[in-house]
Amino acid sequence: MRKYEPMTVGWGKLIHLYYGAGLMASQAAFKPLSNVTDWGFYEGHGGSTYGFSSSQGFIPKASAAFSLVTNTGAGKYSAVATCRLLVALAESRGERAELGCGEVLLV
Repeated sequence: MRKYEPMTVGWGKLIHLYYGAGLMASQAAFKPLSNVTDWGFYEGHGGSTYGFSSSQGFIPKASAAFSLVTNTGAGKYSAVATCRLLVALAESRGERAELGCGEVLLV
């Protein structure tokens, strides 16, 4: 499952997606990451259909998993929410993650 290969056809090729057997090496950041130990990297799978979109995965940097669902079929909303979730997680652990999706204030 974790032997990722670059997709060679379809939309996966266009976005340089690395895919295993049901898992994707995913980047939640809206800017390039230096490596897979950054806060913006996770292993998982997202999806969308009429009326909702989702992201779920394992964040190696945090040794934690997440599942996020939005009630819209537009994937951009779950993408932004996932990015901000990872920023908030980093901040909750006393670290700063600048992933390009806006600031999250924990109060």
